[in-house]
Amino acid sequence: MKLLLETSIKSKSEMNDFGIQLAKLFSISDVITFDGDLGAGKTFLCKSIINYLTKINEVVSPTFNIVKTYPLQKDKEIWHCDFYRINSFEEVEEIGVFEDIKKKLFF
Repeated sequence: MKLLLETSIKSKSEMNDFGIQLAKLFSISDVITFDGDLGAGKTFLCKSIINYLTKINEVVSPTFNIVKTYPLQKDKEIWHCDFYRINSFEEVEEIGVFEDIKKKLFF
């Protein structure tokens, strides 16, 4: 795999700015994933992105409810998923996240 970007982020302010810059690149129906150690800043980054795109200030981690949605425009939503407690792809299928996403996209 080719490395497209490497950046060093040293503060919450820099992470917030990075989230805003990323958000400007996204389009409706994009699927974006973040992977990293616990405490690496994934949720903070997602909060920055969601806040920028929706203007919603209260963005919470979906760690316990696994999926949290935020209205984006008309009938579009941002789905913020946290699969930290999920041990396998089969578990994701069992809880029906992908079925729900398909319903939103195609029906």
